[in-house]
Amino acid sequence: MRYWKPTGQKGSRASSRLAVGLMLLLWASPSQAGVWDDSRIEELVVAGTDRLLNLDYDEAEQAFSRLGDLDATGLLGPFYRAFVKLARIEDREATREEMETFLATMGSLTAKAEGHITHTPDDPDLLLFLGMAWGSKAMIDGVRGNYLSAYEGMKRTRRYFDACLRQQPVRYDAFYGLGLYDYTLSRVSWFFRPFVHLALPPGDRERGLQSLALAAERGVATRMPAKLALLQTYTGLEKDYGKALPLAEELLERFPGNPELYFQAALVYSELGRFSDALDVGRRIRVNLEQGRHHFKREMLPRYFQLMGKAHMDHGDYPTALSFFRKTIDQSTTRYAWVTAWAWTRTGMIHDLLGKRAEATKSYRMALAVETDGIAKDAARQYLNEPYRKDTGARHEVGDEKGSRKKP
Repeated sequence: MRYWKPTGQKGSRASSRLAVGLMLLLWASPSQAGVWDDSRIEELVVAGTDRLLNLDYDEAEQAFSRLGDLDATGLLGPFYRAFVKLARIEDREATREEMETFLATMGSLTAKAEGHITHTPDDPDLLLFLGMAWGSKAMIDGVRGNYLSAYEGMKRTRRYFDACLRQQPVRYDAFYGLGLYDYTLSRVSWFFRPFVHLALPPGDRERGLQSLALAAERGVATRMPAKLALLQTYTGLEKDYGKALPLAEELLERFPGNPELYFQAALVYSELGRFSDALDVGRRIRVNLEQGRHHFKREMLPRYFQLMGKAHMDHGDYPTALSFFRKTIDQSTTRYAWVTAWAWTRTGMIHDLLGKRAEATKSYRMALAVETDGIAKDAARQYLNEPYRKDTGARHEVGDEKGSRKKP
């Protein structure tokens, strides 16, 4: 799961998956000092979040459904179940009706929670919940193009998270939401560009990373989501693979049902020059694909081929890399069209390294012809103008497989 802009998918599918990624990460545990002081609530939230991060949607929904027996406010169950419902559409495009239903649910819950907060204005549980709910609504409003509503939602998000920490400074789960806010706004995210001139509280890159690290170390239900957010940040925009490594290894062990973590771990190993480890993860991916285990699907096969091509390219085995890239190109895929673009681009990069400029140029043009967007095409355009040279450090510049662009 990603929370940065996915590249290689167009229209509402790309937007909805960004939103799902962001929303799936906005979890927080109930406090033992507020309206949700039953330890069983915390256990269910943690269990449900773990199931969701492992893509076990039925089990996640079961855990969250049991919150209704313990939560007198009636807020938590509908909140978490709304995310499970949205997450289930990962293999297709979200419909307008589904996103509007989610917005209606969040709107109802924020109104209900603000009714409670008028009676207990200092309750850290309700303040944290409102920060999460408003943040969730704001992101979907942004996806739907409801920018004024998104802007208002982000102002309230920051206000409620800050208020929560004023009441309970050790409420580490709140640092998770604040970390995402600070880091995202520090990059002037595509989501906020229509409002860059408005007076949103400014973001701060370093503070965002520090807040996410604090939640990853001391949070309760946000600990694993914060680790996932940091992993995706370090492998994407930050390109800090050393910091990504322990996160990739821990998360893959904890959530073996999430295919994305296998690809992330193999990428990190490859970028760090740990070729045998990258191949080992690749073998696990192939076995899971062949056996249909751990939520792996056959449509991921071209993504596997492209990953193995990149690993061999990083290792300097260009003939094997080209063979894998050819297999990627030969596999017809719509959902993973961005891997086809990468296969063509990296084929061109290898041809440049081998001094075959005409072949390289042809490959870059083929990459640009793929119906997708993203940094694979950015790289193809760059190397059409100037041949790729490994010693320029460009391998690390192009970075993650489908990650964010080099500039927001």
